[in-house]
Amino acid sequence: MMKTSRVSLMTLLVIGAFLTAIAQQSDFEIKERFKQMYETLKSDIDSARTAEQMAQIPNRIRGLESEFTEHSALISGAFYPKTFETMIGDLRDQYALAQEKNTTIQAQGVRIFELEGQLSNLTAELERLTAERNDLLAKLRSTTHSLAEQRELNRRLTANLQAKDRLVSAMIDSIFLPFGKNIDALSSLEKDALGQKLAKTNMVSRIADIAQDNVRFLEATTLEAKDYGVLVDQYEKFRNRWNGLRDRVNAAMAATTATGAAKGKGGKDTQSSQVNPGAQVDAALAEWRQKLDHSFWAGLMSEFTSHGVLVQPFNDAKSFSASVRAYVDSAKTSGMDTKAFVDEIWIPRIDKDWRSALESESMLGKLEYASLDKAVSQIHKERFDWKIVFYIVNVLAIVLVGWWFLTRKPRRQHVTTPTPAKPNA
Repeated sequence: MMKTSRVSLMTLLVIGAFLTAIAQQSDFEIKERFKQMYETLKSDIDSARTAEQMAQIPNRIRGLESEFTEHSALISGAFYPKTFETMIGDLRDQYALAQEKNTTIQAQGVRIFELEGQLSNLTAELERLTAERNDLLAKLRSTTHSLAEQRELNRRLTANLQAKDRLVSAMIDSIFLPFGKNIDALSSLEKDALGQKLAKTNMVSRIADIAQDNVRFLEATTLEAKDYGVLVDQYEKFRNRWNGLRDRVNAAMAATTATGAAKGKGGKDTQSSQVNPGAQVDAALAEWRQKLDHSFWAGLMSEFTSHGVLVQPFNDAKSFSASVRAYVDSAKTSGMDTKAFVDEIWIPRIDKDWRSALESESMLGKLEYASLDKAVSQIHKERFDWKIVFYIVNVLAIVLVGWWFLTRKPRRQHVTTPTPAKPNA
Protein backbone atom coordinates (compact mmCIF):
# COMPACT_ATOMS: atom_id res chain seq x y z
CA MET A 1 0.00 0.00 0.00
CA MET A 2 2.78 2.37 0.95
CA LYS A 3 4.68 1.41 -2.18
CA THR A 4 1.66 2.27 -4.32
CA SER A 5 1.33 5.66 -2.64
CA ARG A 6 4.98 6.43 -3.33
CA VAL A 7 4.56 5.54 -7.01
CA SER A 8 1.49 7.73 -7.28
CA LEU A 9 3.29 10.65 -5.63
CA MET A 10 6.23 10.33 -7.96
CA THR A 11 3.89 10.16 -10.93
CA LEU A 12 2.16 13.33 -9.81
CA LEU A 13 5.50 15.08 -9.36
CA VAL A 14 6.64 14.05 -12.83
CA ILE A 15 3.37 15.17 -14.37
CA GLY A 16 3.56 18.50 -12.50
CA ALA A 17 7.10 19.11 -13.65
CA PHE A 18 6.11 18.22 -17.18
CA LEU A 19 3.14 20.58 -17.14
CA THR A 20 5.32 23.36 -15.67
CA ALA A 21 7.86 22.86 -18.42
CA ILE A 22 5.12 22.97 -21.03
CA ALA A 23 3.74 26.15 -19.50
CA GLN A 24 7.20 27.77 -19.42
CA GLN A 25 7.85 26.72 -22.99
CA SER A 26 4.48 28.10 -23.98
CA ASP A 27 5.23 31.45 -22.28
CA PHE A 28 8.58 31.65 -24.04
CA GLU A 29 6.99 30.94 -27.40
CA ILE A 30 4.35 33.62 -26.78
CA LYS A 31 6.98 36.22 -25.94
CA GLU A 32 9.14 35.31 -28.95
CA ARG A 33 6.18 35.28 -31.32
CA PHE A 34 5.03 38.70 -30.10
CA LYS A 35 8.54 40.11 -30.37
CA GLN A 36 8.95 38.85 -33.93
CA MET A 37 5.57 40.15 -35.08
CA TYR A 38 6.14 43.48 -33.31
CA GLU A 39 9.59 44.08 -34.86
CA THR A 40 8.36 43.05 -38.31
CA LEU A 41 5.45 45.44 -38.07
CA LYS A 42 7.75 48.29 -36.97
CA SER A 43 10.04 47.63 -39.93
CA ASP A 44 7.11 47.51 -42.36
CA ILE A 45 5.78 50.82 -41.07
CA ASP A 46 9.18 52.36 -41.59
CA SER A 47 9.47 51.09 -45.16
CA ALA A 48 5.86 51.62 -46.29
CA ARG A 49 5.66 54.00 -49.25
CA THR A 50 2.56 53.26 -51.33
CA ALA A 51 -1.01 54.04 -50.28
CA GLU A 52 -1.83 50.32 -50.35
CA GLN A 53 1.00 49.49 -47.95
CA MET A 54 -0.02 52.27 -45.59
CA ALA A 55 -3.68 51.14 -45.61
CA GLN A 56 -2.75 47.67 -44.31
CA ILE A 57 -0.88 48.92 -41.24
CA PRO A 58 -3.87 49.84 -38.97
CA ASN A 59 -5.47 46.42 -39.46
CA ARG A 60 -2.21 44.68 -38.63
CA ILE A 61 -1.80 46.74 -35.43
CA ARG A 62 -5.33 45.86 -34.36
CA GLY A 63 -4.70 42.19 -35.17
CA LEU A 64 -1.54 42.13 -33.07
CA GLU A 65 -3.33 43.78 -30.17
CA SER A 66 -6.28 41.39 -30.36
CA GLU A 67 -4.13 38.26 -30.54
CA PHE A 68 -1.97 39.05 -27.52
CA THR A 69 -4.33 40.98 -25.23
CA GLU A 70 -4.88 37.92 -23.03
CA HIS A 71 -1.10 37.67 -22.58
CA SER A 72 -0.62 41.38 -21.82
CA ALA A 73 0.64 40.76 -18.29
CA LEU A 74 3.18 38.22 -19.52
CA ILE A 75 4.42 40.57 -22.26
CA SER A 76 4.56 43.56 -19.91
CA GLY A 77 6.76 41.60 -17.54
CA ALA A 78 9.02 40.37 -20.34
CA PHE A 79 9.62 43.82 -21.84
CA TYR A 80 9.75 45.89 -18.63
CA PRO A 81 9.79 48.90 -18.27
CA LYS A 82 7.62 48.94 -21.38
CA THR A 83 4.12 47.53 -21.10
CA PHE A 84 1.95 45.80 -23.67
CA GLU A 85 -0.26 48.89 -23.91
CA THR A 86 2.63 51.34 -24.42
CA MET A 87 4.16 49.10 -27.11
CA ILE A 88 0.92 49.01 -29.06
CA GLY A 89 0.67 52.79 -28.58
CA ASP A 90 4.20 53.21 -29.97
CA LEU A 91 3.16 51.36 -33.13
CA ARG A 92 0.21 53.67 -33.62
CA ASP A 93 2.38 56.75 -33.08
CA GLN A 94 4.95 55.43 -35.53
CA TYR A 95 2.21 54.83 -38.09
CA ALA A 96 0.90 58.38 -37.67
CA LEU A 97 4.35 59.85 -38.30
CA ALA A 98 4.93 57.57 -41.29
CA GLN A 99 1.57 58.53 -42.76
CA GLU A 100 2.39 62.23 -42.42
CA LYS A 101 5.81 61.77 -44.00
CA ASN A 102 4.36 59.68 -46.81
CA THR A 103 1.81 62.39 -47.54
CA THR A 104 4.57 65.00 -47.68
CA ILE A 105 6.64 62.87 -50.06
CA GLN A 106 3.69 62.38 -52.37
CA ALA A 107 2.97 66.13 -52.32
CA GLN A 108 6.58 66.75 -53.31
CA GLY A 109 6.40 64.36 -56.22
CA VAL A 110 6.10 67.06 -58.85
CA ARG A 111 8.91 69.07 -57.26
CA ILE A 112 11.18 66.02 -57.15
CA PHE A 113 10.50 65.40 -60.84
CA GLU A 114 11.50 68.99 -61.61
CA LEU A 115 14.66 68.64 -59.54
CA GLU A 116 15.59 65.47 -61.42
CA GLY A 117 15.34 67.38 -64.68
CA GLN A 118 17.38 70.21 -63.24
CA LEU A 119 20.04 67.76 -62.07
CA SER A 120 20.30 66.32 -65.56
CA ASN A 121 20.79 69.79 -67.06
CA LEU A 122 23.38 70.68 -64.43
CA THR A 123 25.31 67.50 -65.15
CA ALA A 124 25.46 68.31 -68.86
CA GLU A 125 26.67 71.85 -68.13
CA LEU A 126 29.28 70.51 -65.72
CA GLU A 127 30.68 68.25 -68.42
CA ARG A 128 30.96 71.24 -70.75
CA LEU A 129 32.84 73.26 -68.13
CA THR A 130 35.16 70.33 -67.45
CA ALA A 131 36.09 70.16 -71.14
CA GLU A 132 36.69 73.92 -71.16
CA ARG A 133 38.84 73.61 -68.04
CA ASN A 134 41.03 70.96 -69.67
CA ASP A 135 41.57 73.20 -72.70
CA LEU A 136 42.47 76.23 -70.56
CA LEU A 137 44.90 74.23 -68.42
CA ALA A 138 46.63 72.90 -71.53
CA LYS A 139 47.05 76.45 -72.84
CA LEU A 140 48.37 77.66 -69.48
CA ARG A 141 51.04 74.96 -69.45
CA SER A 142 52.20 76.12 -72.87
CA THR A 143 55.15 78.54 -73.01
CA THR A 144 54.09 80.16 -76.29
CA HIS A 145 51.74 82.80 -74.86
CA SER A 146 52.60 86.33 -73.78
CA LEU A 147 52.16 87.79 -70.31
CA ALA A 148 48.91 89.47 -71.37
CA GLU A 149 47.61 86.18 -72.77
CA GLN A 150 48.52 84.41 -69.53
CA ARG A 151 46.59 87.00 -67.52
CA GLU A 152 43.56 86.43 -69.73
CA LEU A 153 43.88 82.64 -69.38
CA ASN A 154 44.11 83.02 -65.60
CA ARG A 155 40.95 85.13 -65.60
CA ARG A 156 39.01 82.68 -67.77
CA LEU A 157 40.15 79.65 -65.79
CA THR A 158 39.28 81.30 -62.47
CA ALA A 159 35.80 82.07 -63.80
CA ASN A 160 35.50 78.47 -65.03
CA LEU A 161 36.41 77.03 -61.63
CA GLN A 162 33.96 79.34 -59.87
CA ALA A 163 31.19 78.31 -62.27
CA LYS A 164 31.94 74.62 -61.65
CA ASP A 165 31.84 75.20 -57.92
CA ARG A 166 28.41 76.85 -58.19
CA LEU A 167 27.11 74.04 -60.41
CA VAL A 168 28.23 71.31 -58.02
CA SER A 169 26.59 73.21 -55.14
CA ALA A 170 23.35 73.39 -57.14
CA MET A 171 23.54 69.66 -57.86
CA ILE A 172 23.99 68.91 -54.16
CA ASP A 173 20.95 71.05 -53.33
CA SER A 174 18.90 69.20 -55.94
CA ILE A 175 19.83 65.86 -54.39
CA PHE A 176 19.35 66.76 -50.72
CA LEU A 177 16.30 69.03 -51.00
CA PRO A 178 13.65 66.27 -51.22
CA PHE A 179 15.05 64.62 -48.08
CA GLY A 180 15.27 67.72 -45.86
CA LYS A 181 18.20 69.06 -43.88
CA ASN A 182 18.05 66.72 -40.88
CA ILE A 183 19.45 63.45 -42.14
CA ASP A 184 19.20 61.87 -38.68
CA ALA A 185 15.42 62.06 -38.96
CA LEU A 186 15.41 59.96 -42.13
CA SER A 187 14.56 56.29 -42.11
CA SER A 188 17.20 53.77 -43.12
CA LEU A 189 15.41 53.33 -46.44
CA GLU A 190 15.48 57.08 -47.12
CA LYS A 191 19.16 57.29 -46.21
CA ASP A 192 19.83 54.42 -48.56
CA ALA A 193 17.93 56.18 -51.37
CA LEU A 194 19.90 59.37 -50.75
CA GLY A 195 23.19 57.48 -50.70
CA GLN A 196 22.35 55.72 -53.96
CA LYS A 197 21.59 59.04 -55.63
CA LEU A 198 24.90 60.46 -54.42
CA ALA A 199 26.69 57.39 -55.75
CA LYS A 200 24.83 57.46 -59.07
CA THR A 201 25.83 61.08 -59.72
CA ASN A 202 29.39 60.38 -58.53
CA MET A 203 28.92 63.36 -56.26
CA VAL A 204 31.79 62.76 -53.83
CA SER A 205 34.28 62.61 -56.70
CA ARG A 206 32.76 65.71 -58.27
CA ILE A 207 33.18 67.63 -55.01
CA ALA A 208 36.78 66.43 -54.68
CA ASP A 209 37.42 67.41 -58.30
CA ILE A 210 36.66 71.06 -57.46
CA ALA A 211 39.54 71.06 -54.98
CA GLN A 212 41.80 69.15 -57.39
CA ASP A 213 41.01 71.65 -60.16
CA ASN A 214 42.36 74.44 -57.99
CA VAL A 215 45.50 72.42 -57.27
CA ARG A 216 46.06 71.98 -61.03
CA PHE A 217 45.51 75.70 -61.56
CA LEU A 218 48.07 76.65 -58.91
CA GLU A 219 50.59 74.25 -60.45
CA ALA A 220 50.05 75.49 -64.00
CA THR A 221 50.32 79.26 -63.68
CA THR A 222 52.20 82.17 -62.16
CA LEU A 223 50.03 84.44 -60.05
CA GLU A 224 50.19 88.10 -59.13
CA ALA A 225 49.50 89.54 -55.69
CA LYS A 226 45.98 90.75 -56.51
CA ASP A 227 45.00 87.25 -57.75
CA TYR A 228 45.20 85.71 -54.29
CA GLY A 229 42.25 87.57 -52.77
CA VAL A 230 39.80 85.74 -55.04
CA LEU A 231 41.57 82.39 -54.65
CA VAL A 232 41.67 82.51 -50.85
CA ASP A 233 38.00 83.55 -50.73
CA GLN A 234 37.08 80.65 -53.02
CA TYR A 235 38.99 78.20 -50.82
CA GLU A 236 37.30 79.43 -47.62
CA LYS A 237 33.79 79.19 -49.13
CA PHE A 238 34.44 75.67 -50.40
CA ARG A 239 35.89 74.56 -47.06
CA ASN A 240 32.93 75.95 -45.10
CA ARG A 241 30.37 74.32 -47.40
CA TRP A 242 32.14 70.99 -47.19
CA ASN A 243 32.37 71.16 -43.38
CA GLY A 244 28.58 71.51 -43.29
CA LEU A 245 28.08 68.70 -45.78
CA ARG A 246 30.62 66.06 -44.76
CA ASP A 247 28.63 64.29 -42.02
CA ARG A 248 25.46 64.19 -44.15
CA VAL A 249 27.30 62.63 -47.08
CA ASN A 250 29.04 60.07 -44.88
CA ALA A 251 25.78 59.10 -43.16
CA ALA A 252 23.94 58.63 -46.45
CA MET A 253 26.76 56.66 -48.05
CA ALA A 254 27.15 54.51 -44.93
CA ALA A 255 23.46 53.58 -45.11
CA THR A 256 23.87 52.55 -48.74
CA THR A 257 26.89 50.44 -47.85
CA ALA A 258 25.02 48.77 -44.99
CA THR A 259 22.09 47.96 -47.27
CA GLY A 260 24.39 46.53 -49.91
CA ALA A 261 26.20 44.41 -47.32
CA ALA A 262 22.89 43.11 -45.95
CA LYS A 263 21.86 42.07 -49.47
CA GLY A 264 25.22 40.41 -50.05
CA LYS A 265 26.45 42.97 -52.57
CA GLY A 266 30.04 44.10 -52.77
CA GLY A 267 33.20 42.75 -51.21
CA LYS A 268 35.28 43.90 -48.29
CA ASP A 269 37.21 46.43 -50.35
CA THR A 270 34.03 48.10 -51.56
CA GLN A 271 32.61 48.31 -48.07
CA SER A 272 35.80 49.58 -46.48
CA SER A 273 36.12 52.34 -49.11
CA GLN A 274 32.69 53.65 -48.10
CA VAL A 275 33.35 53.83 -44.36
CA ASN A 276 34.46 57.44 -44.79
CA PRO A 277 33.71 58.50 -48.38
CA GLY A 278 34.34 62.12 -47.44
CA ALA A 279 38.02 61.27 -46.90
CA GLN A 280 38.53 61.70 -50.65
CA VAL A 281 37.36 65.31 -50.43
CA ASP A 282 39.30 65.90 -47.20
CA ALA A 283 42.52 64.78 -48.88
CA ALA A 284 41.92 66.99 -51.93
CA LEU A 285 41.06 69.96 -49.70
CA ALA A 286 44.25 69.48 -47.67
CA GLU A 287 46.35 69.40 -50.86
CA TRP A 288 44.60 72.54 -52.11
CA ARG A 289 45.41 74.35 -48.87
CA GLN A 290 49.03 73.20 -48.99
CA LYS A 291 49.53 74.39 -52.58
CA LEU A 292 47.75 77.69 -51.92
CA ASP A 293 49.81 78.38 -48.80
CA HIS A 294 53.09 77.57 -50.53
CA SER A 295 52.33 79.79 -53.53
CA PHE A 296 50.96 82.63 -51.40
CA TRP A 297 53.73 82.92 -48.81
CA ALA A 298 56.50 82.36 -51.37
CA GLY A 299 55.05 85.16 -53.51
CA LEU A 300 54.81 87.47 -50.51
CA MET A 301 58.38 86.68 -49.45
CA SER A 302 59.61 87.59 -52.95
CA GLU A 303 58.27 91.13 -52.45
CA PHE A 304 60.98 91.70 -49.84
CA THR A 305 63.83 89.81 -51.49
CA SER A 306 63.25 91.49 -54.87
CA HIS A 307 63.74 94.90 -53.21
CA GLY A 308 66.79 93.78 -51.25
CA VAL A 309 65.06 94.13 -47.89
CA LEU A 310 66.27 91.59 -45.35
CA VAL A 311 63.53 90.13 -43.16
CA GLN A 312 63.25 86.87 -41.27
CA PRO A 313 62.04 84.10 -43.64
CA PHE A 314 58.39 83.13 -43.26
CA ASN A 315 56.07 80.47 -44.69
CA ASP A 316 52.80 80.95 -42.82
CA ALA A 317 50.74 83.58 -41.01
CA LYS A 318 52.46 83.14 -37.67
CA SER A 319 55.99 83.42 -39.01
CA PHE A 320 55.01 86.37 -41.25
CA SER A 321 53.70 88.31 -38.24
CA ALA A 322 56.84 87.49 -36.28
CA SER A 323 59.05 88.60 -39.20
CA VAL A 324 57.32 91.98 -39.64
CA ARG A 325 57.36 92.70 -35.89
CA ALA A 326 61.03 91.75 -35.66
CA TYR A 327 61.86 94.16 -38.50
CA VAL A 328 59.88 96.99 -36.89
CA ASP A 329 61.56 96.43 -33.50
CA SER A 330 64.99 96.38 -35.13
CA ALA A 331 64.24 99.58 -37.07
CA LYS A 332 63.21 101.39 -33.88
CA THR A 333 66.35 100.46 -31.98
CA SER A 334 68.93 100.78 -34.76
CA GLY A 335 67.54 103.78 -36.62
CA MET A 336 68.18 102.06 -39.97
CA ASP A 337 66.72 103.39 -43.20
CA THR A 338 63.22 101.91 -43.68
CA LYS A 339 62.38 103.71 -46.92
CA ALA A 340 62.43 100.60 -49.09
CA PHE A 341 60.39 98.60 -46.58
CA VAL A 342 57.71 101.25 -46.06
CA ASP A 343 57.55 103.21 -49.33
CA GLU A 344 58.37 100.50 -51.85
CA ILE A 345 56.94 97.34 -50.30
CA TRP A 346 54.40 97.86 -47.53
CA ILE A 347 52.36 100.83 -48.75
CA PRO A 348 52.24 100.26 -52.55
CA ARG A 349 52.37 96.44 -52.60
CA ILE A 350 51.28 94.75 -49.39
CA ASP A 351 48.64 97.22 -48.26
CA LYS A 352 47.30 97.65 -51.78
CA ASP A 353 47.59 94.24 -53.53
CA TRP A 354 48.07 91.65 -50.76
CA ARG A 355 45.78 93.08 -48.10
CA SER A 356 42.47 91.43 -49.16
CA ALA A 357 44.04 87.96 -49.02
CA LEU A 358 45.97 88.63 -45.80
CA GLU A 359 42.80 89.79 -44.03
CA SER A 360 41.08 86.43 -44.73
CA GLU A 361 40.49 84.31 -41.65
CA SER A 362 42.46 81.41 -43.12
CA MET A 363 45.49 83.71 -43.42
CA LEU A 364 46.15 86.55 -40.94
CA GLY A 365 42.67 87.84 -40.25
CA LYS A 366 41.60 91.48 -40.09
CA LEU A 367 42.64 92.11 -36.50
CA GLU A 368 46.19 90.84 -36.90
CA TYR A 369 46.67 92.68 -40.19
CA ALA A 370 45.47 95.93 -38.61
CA SER A 371 47.93 95.38 -35.74
CA LEU A 372 50.85 94.86 -38.14
CA ASP A 373 49.85 97.86 -40.26
CA LYS A 374 49.79 100.03 -37.14
CA ALA A 375 53.28 98.83 -36.16
CA VAL A 376 54.65 99.65 -39.62
CA SER A 377 53.01 103.08 -39.55
CA GLN A 378 55.02 103.91 -36.42
CA ILE A 379 58.39 103.52 -38.13
CA HIS A 380 56.97 105.38 -41.14
CA LYS A 381 56.22 108.42 -38.93
CA GLU A 382 59.55 108.26 -37.12
CA ARG A 383 61.58 108.35 -40.34
CA PHE A 384 62.64 111.95 -41.16
CA ASP A 385 62.52 112.75 -44.85
CA TRP A 386 64.92 115.59 -45.85
CA LYS A 387 63.11 115.93 -49.18
CA ILE A 388 60.24 117.54 -47.32
CA VAL A 389 62.63 120.19 -45.92
CA PHE A 390 64.01 120.80 -49.43
CA TYR A 391 60.52 121.27 -50.83
CA ILE A 392 59.55 123.62 -47.99
CA VAL A 393 62.68 125.75 -48.44
CA ASN A 394 62.04 126.02 -52.17
CA VAL A 395 58.44 127.06 -51.62
CA LEU A 396 59.44 129.65 -49.02
CA ALA A 397 62.09 131.07 -51.36
CA ILE A 398 59.57 131.46 -54.15
CA VAL A 399 57.11 133.14 -51.80
CA LEU A 400 59.73 135.55 -50.48
CA VAL A 401 60.89 136.50 -53.96
CA GLY A 402 57.31 137.09 -55.01
CA TRP A 403 56.62 139.13 -51.91
CA TRP A 404 59.69 141.26 -52.48
CA PHE A 405 58.66 142.06 -56.05
CA LEU A 406 55.15 142.95 -55.00
CA THR A 407 56.01 145.09 -52.01
CA ARG A 408 59.18 146.95 -53.04
CA LYS A 409 58.80 150.74 -53.60
CA PRO A 410 59.83 152.16 -56.98
CA ARG A 411 62.79 154.62 -56.90
CA ARG A 412 62.00 158.33 -57.24
CA GLN A 413 63.38 159.93 -60.42
CA HIS A 414 65.20 163.31 -59.72
CA VAL A 415 64.42 165.83 -62.55
CA THR A 416 67.02 168.63 -62.88
CA THR A 417 65.34 172.02 -63.36
CA PRO A 418 67.51 174.33 -65.49
CA THR A 419 68.58 177.58 -63.77
CA PRO A 420 67.31 180.62 -65.64
CA ALA A 421 70.05 182.82 -67.14
CA LYS A 422 70.75 186.19 -65.57
CA PRO A 423 70.00 189.19 -67.83
CA ASN A 424 72.94 191.18 -69.09
CA ALA A 425 73.43 194.53 -67.44
